[in-house]
Amino acid sequence: MSISLTALLLIGLTLALWIYTLIFLHSVMMERNLLRKLAYQDPVTGLFNRNALELFWKRSNGKEGFAIMYLDLDGFKAINDTYGHQIGDKLLRRVSDHLLQVTNSNQKAFRIGGDEFLLIMKDYDADQVTVLAELLLQKISAPYNIQGINLQVTGSIGITMHPSPKKTLPSLLKEADIAMYQAKEMGRNCYAVYERIKKRPNVRSYGTARVMKLAACFRKKTKIQGIQQTATF
Repeated sequence: MSISLTALLLIGLTLALWIYTLIFLHSVMMERNLLRKLAYQDPVTGLFNRNALELFWKRSNGKEGFAIMYLDLDGFKAINDTYGHQIGDKLLRRVSDHLLQVTNSNQKAFRIGGDEFLLIMKDYDADQVTVLAELLLQKISAPYNIQGINLQVTGSIGITMHPSPKKTLPSLLKEADIAMYQAKEMGRNCYAVYERIKKRPNVRSYGTARVMKLAACFRKKTKIQGIQQTATF
């Protein structure tokens, strides 16, 4: 009888140890996922952030060509100044939903600034890129109602496409930035393709300093260790 009781105690102790181990491992995984989310996800929009862009580029660069859409919202600053950051953040989330709807294994969306976004496409078709730009512009320009306030913004998109994988991220950002500002000069709520405008005289980037500052951030190595191994692109 005492042997049976001892055996039952051992079985109970073993089960308790297994349960504790499972709970501990679950807690560790949840903590790792939270750290990953904080490291690579923009808290306002749910899109990937600059850290994620850097990691994505490190893992993908040199393997294939890319098309990059550089989206800047027209009229957002006035809305943000008039109605405050709470309304502005909700508007950014609504706009970001349109980007999230077109993300997949070959298309990733990033928020890189206040009202600036990137959509990077791998394995792209040039016609597909421009059709997607038109679709996004149409969706973004639709009216929004946020907390009873009717709002409307548009987008200016700069596009650069490179079948060669040898281009650096800073150079691609600069090209997309030039094209984006060309779209603004064309009247906004439209897109411009860098490859089509680069031979025009006096085409320049009004945001060069901003883009160079952004590019400099990508040259710095991230301080976060371990989490990188769990991020997938």
